[in-house]
This record gives sequence, structure tokens and C-alpha cells, in this order.
Amino acid sequence: MESNASRFVATTQIFGYRLGRSGKSMHDKTQRQAVILDAVSKGGSLEVAALAATLGVTGETIRRDIKELQAKGLVTKVHGAVTLPNTVLNTSFRDRMKHNSEGKRRIAAAIAERVVDGDSLIIETGTTTTYVAQALTARRGLTIITNSLDVARSLAFRSDNAVYMAGGRLTPDDGAALDQSAADFVRRFRVKYSISSVVGVDLEDGLTANTVAEADFSRLVISRAETPIIAIDSSKFDRKGLVQITEPYQVGLIVTDARLSTEYRRLFDGIEITEC
Repeated sequence: MESNASRFVATTQIFGYRLGRSGKSMHDKTQRQAVILDAVSKGGSLEVAALAATLGVTGETIRRDIKELQAKGLVTKVHGAVTLPNTVLNTSFRDRMKHNSEGKRRIAAAIAERVVDGDSLIIETGTTTTYVAQALTARRGLTIITNSLDVARSLAFRSDNAVYMAGGRLTPDDGAALDQSAADFVRRFRVKYSISSVVGVDLEDGLTANTVAEADFSRLVISRAETPIIAIDSSKFDRKGLVQITEPYQVGLIVTDARLSTEYRRLFDGIEITEC
């Protein structure tokens, strides 16, 4: 059976890290915590000792990292190991689809109004983006690139669309491909619109995701579109994920069901905003 330590090494190497006894210690706290959270998200539970050995730092350093992540509600420490909190583990993709569903549908309708027959889009995985895919079923002749099974299923068999599914290992919760093969596939396309969502947005760090893989994939998707669209439902404001996705100026359009404060309008200065 594969050990936690070896599974963690395999996970970190996906992101290009060479850690442990044969590599360099990871002394940057933000980078270290991002890798810890990403590995726990994939592995479910990892031993503190294995994390320390793999990252080349002391157990005390890892315990401080875990304490900070736990204070943010991102992980839970249990019996010498770290795992996702019950609130995260028990909230499935289907349950998240129900959260603020009315606001997400309004966002989806506003984005669909902008899209015309024949447009090309990259649509990322996410609950709000799944609603966007459903709202686009009335359009014809779309070219869709996606890493989401739900998005592909919504649009592949309708209205003369051409739907391309990025391959790779699928995440068990939402059926999304986020690995290098998916990124390499998406990088081959240049589209009119990209549609992404976020875990949180706040005034300090802007648009954020919970894992390195999610942030890296979103950043790539944004770079491949003439007009990158970010769908942000009202529950995401004043929330912070662990990893920044991109600077706001890289975004072409923000679509939200919230009424933005003066501070958030200043954060998104120069970006088109649609409030719905």
C-alpha cells in the first residue's frame, strides 16, 4: 500500500517541486502552506511527520503551518495528522450547487446574454459555471473547451456545438481535470471568452482559490481568452482562499449578483462589471 509520505511526494512533484532528503527545504511559508493544503485536498489525510520530512522542515514548523491553516478553517489536526475539516468533507459539489442557486442562475443568465451563436469559450469547473453551461443551451454552434464533466454533458449534445473535454485524472467530487495533461490541452486554444469562478474575493488578495492546482489552471484559462469573465456570486465576497489566482487587471469582465461597495469597485477599477 502506498504510504502517506510517498503519496505526498507524488502530489508535490506534480507542481514541479523536488523536496525531501534529495531536494531543498521549503522555507517560504505561503508556498509551503499552499502545497500542504493541496496535498491534503487530494490525499484526504496526511501525517505531520511525513509532511515535515517531505518538505524538509521541522515538525514544529509544520505544526505552526497547520495551526494557521486550521485557524482559517481550511484543515483540521487529528492525532498527529492533518485532514480537511468536516464542513469541507461533507459539502459535496451537489450541495454547493444549491447554495445561493438563485444568485448563480442570475449570473449565468447575464453571461449567456453576452454570448452569441458561434462563439468560442473555455468554461472551467465550478457550481456557478455549471449554471452558465445550462444557460447556454439555447445558443447554437458554440465551441466549448472545458475541464468539467458537468459542463461537457450540458452542452455536448445540443445545438451543433463542438465540445472539447480536457483529459487527465478527474477529481472525485466534481469530475474535473486539473493536472498537467489538462493544462497542456487547454493551452492549445485561443477563445473569445473564458468563464471562471472563485473560492473567494477580498480586498487584500483579490481573487483566490483553495489549491495550487485550481489557481494555476484558472490563471491559464484566463490567459487564453480575449475577454476573461469571472463569475462571483455574493457569498464569495470577503472570503479568502489560500492561493491568489491573478491580479484583477487581468480580468475583462466581472459578473456578480452582489451590489459592490466602493472599496470593491476600486479593486476592480478599469474592469467592466455587470451586477444582476
